[in-house]
Amino acid sequence: MTNKIYTVNKIIRMQHCDPGGVVFTPQYFNLFVEAIEDWFREGIGFGFSQMVSANHQGIPAMKIVAKFYKPSKLGDILEFRVKVKRLRRQNILIYVEALCEEERRCSGDFLHGFASLESLGLTDWPHDVYRKLSEYL
Repeated sequence: MTNKIYTVNKIIRMQHCDPGGVVFTPQYFNLFVEAIEDWFREGIGFGFSQMVSANHQGIPAMKIVAKFYKPSKLGDILEFRVKVKRLRRQNILIYVEALCEEERRCSGDFLHGFASLESLGLTDWPHDVYRKLSEYL
């Protein structure tokens, strides 16, 4: 296992902020999901369009625990770092943290199942996807 970390930068835009230019806390969840979606597409090679539209599968959230350390402001560029804390046959615990100039702004543990959208039940990861995910443990 290589213990890789996926990173992606996100600029804080007005759409993320309250009228004072500070990130509205629920918007962090949209940014977290964007970072995870980018990672699946770029890091794993299993983008959501393929997963959902072509394969009729998805990664429903099962549990989310987030921590917020310091506010982010309009114009900040946050570096999101994604890694895997635990990988099982039918679920994954993903850790995401966001930093601005190496200062931690927020982090979260995201437990996602891997599911068939047809049966609406959990299913095993495809073998090649599981192997790529394991590189981020």
